[in-house]
Amino acid sequence: MPWTPLFFKLDGKKVLILGSGEVATRRAIRFREAGAEVTICGDNIQPHLKEMGIIHQPLKEMEKLIKWADIIVTASGNPKLNEKAASLASGKLLNRADKPQDGDLIVPITFSTDDVEIAVSTHGKSPIMARVIRNKIEDIITEEDILQIRLQDYARRKLKKIISDQKTRRRILYDLIKDNKIQAHLKNGNLEAAKKYIDSLLEDMGVS
Repeated sequence: MPWTPLFFKLDGKKVLILGSGEVATRRAIRFREAGAEVTICGDNIQPHLKEMGIIHQPLKEMEKLIKWADIIVTASGNPKLNEKAASLASGKLLNRADKPQDGDLIVPITFSTDDVEIAVSTHGKSPIMARVIRNKIEDIITEEDILQIRLQDYARRKLKKIISDQKTRRRILYDLIKDNKIQAHLKNGNLEAAKKYIDSLLEDMGVS
């Protein structure tokens, strides 16, 4: 399967959305919220999109806008128009909302909760099931998991200053996740107590 999941920094990237329907609108909002410059090429767009800084251009500007864009999304209800845009987008990142497998960029279903971001894709086979699976995953993430992420970040940054070997750091971090006292502190929501406990462990190891 010639796909791999990535998190892509969109700040300042230029995104062209072909179409102005429901899918195109969702894509436009998502890319704009991630910091991209977004232009919708199609019918008139909703006022709240313009308030977000999303630009509207008529279809006659499509070819010029494809040259301008870093990423092109084909999401119009006109198959011939989508095909034309796709043929002109050679060398650009192309998301085909109409035919996901024919592009080279798939926009997955995502959700974020504090320090966790999860992306789920069925490669265009079933967007509904992607949402169902996302909801199942979202339901099992606990507050304790979030605190553990923050604690691991704290411990990892301290260890990187004093232990150069990555495998040794990784072993210590795994041990911290399984530590009963740390688990008890985090179960009680006490992140600061868990940090102090880690400090004491590092002192005992002679590495603090």
